[in-house]
Amino acid sequence: MNTIDKEEILKTSKWIRFVFMVLYAFIINFALTISIGLAFVQFLFVLFTSKANSSISNINSHILEFFNDSLMFLLFQTEEKPFPFKNTSSDESAVIDAESEEIDEVNSEDESENS
Repeated sequence: MNTIDKEEILKTSKWIRFVFMVLYAFIINFALTISIGLAFVQFLFVLFTSKANSSISNINSHILEFFNDSLMFLLFQTEEKPFPFKNTSSDESAVIDAESEEIDEVNSEDESENS
């Protein structure tokens, strides 16, 4: 049987990761509650206006990215910590800016068609 290595158990990096894991587990629980509320509000927008609210859709995309990053960290798929500790490159921000411009253009076209 393998012996337990005391030095391996006492590594501070492992305990720091554990603290982050507990923190992100609580944050995911809270974010899930917010997501359910946003889903209900989005449903009301679709019910009364027949189209989704773009602001809520934008928030939802950020929440989904946070969920994905957090779960990957919690399940040991990556060592990179999620938001706000996530390292974002300029390439990612350029892609996000381009996507938001496309959404704005589509929304402007929809508004002009409805007028």
